[in-house]
Amino acid sequence: MGDRWVEHPIHPRGSDSPASIVLAVGTLVVAVLSNLLPMAAWLAAGASPLFDYQVWRPVLYGLTTGSILQGVINGVFLLLVGRSLEPLLGSWDFAAVYLLAGLGGATALSLTGVPASFSGSICGIFGILAATAVIKHLEHQDIRGDIILITLFVIWGILAGSRDWTADIGAIVVGAAVGWVWGRNRWASRGRNRIAYAVIAGVCLGALVVTWLW
Repeated sequence: MGDRWVEHPIHPRGSDSPASIVLAVGTLVVAVLSNLLPMAAWLAAGASPLFDYQVWRPVLYGLTTGSILQGVINGVFLLLVGRSLEPLLGSWDFAAVYLLAGLGGATALSLTGVPASFSGSICGIFGILAATAVIKHLEHQDIRGDIILITLFVIWGILAGSRDWTADIGAIVVGAAVGWVWGRNRWASRGRNRIAYAVIAGVCLGALVVTWLW
């Protein structure tokens, strides 16, 4: 088959999910270190002028979390979702969804004027859920449950008084875009997906540069 994708529905093909494990461990490590080191000062993202042109902040925002408990919860959820979705997408593409969703969340923070946030790992989760829903839709599967779950999570964030709920919206938009790209290019070479991911990242970074200039 070479570098061609094989079409198949979203069902678990196995339990091999190295990217899920690495991302979950990375998120938990950042959560633990944030209690020992000023990780928030180094990795927080948002509209604060202090963060202007510090590109590593939005790029790594998806690995940040406000507490060890939240890091554990997000990590477990990531592993559970990764067991079914990562074997389908491939490890590199799965990691791309997660990190690009974090970038999308950080971009939304800057665009909506939220000064700072250190809770980006939930954006990765939202991105994965959105990508899964879009891929399932392209395969003519029922996605009502996915939409309800995503909507409930967003409403919960708003009602909980979170100032960075706009990051969730940005992550959902980017995750859906990545899912659409993957679903449309499954018969094409993997390089086409990589180019599309780079374009999505470029759009986010371009929007960030505009906010920094302003």
